[in-house]
Amino acid sequence: MNTTTPRTLVQDLDVLHGSYVSAINQAIDSGHDEYVAELAASYDREATLMVAQREGKTHLLPLRRRRAA
Repeated sequence: MNTTTPRTLVQDLDVLHGSYVSAINQAIDSGHDEYVAELAASYDREATLMVAQREGKTHLLPLRRRRAA
């Protein structure tokens, strides 16, 4: 019998964030500065998708920036 409690969205986001922090730090240490920006953008996309899926809001994706007034 499996009595594992499902993780919350916050817990899943923490795990995702931790994996990206590790990857970004490795890229910085290796001198791959251009890869750091790619990783940061990838984290934003992945975290946004995770939240949208968990909240049932995937119909709002992709996010679009509003134009300045």
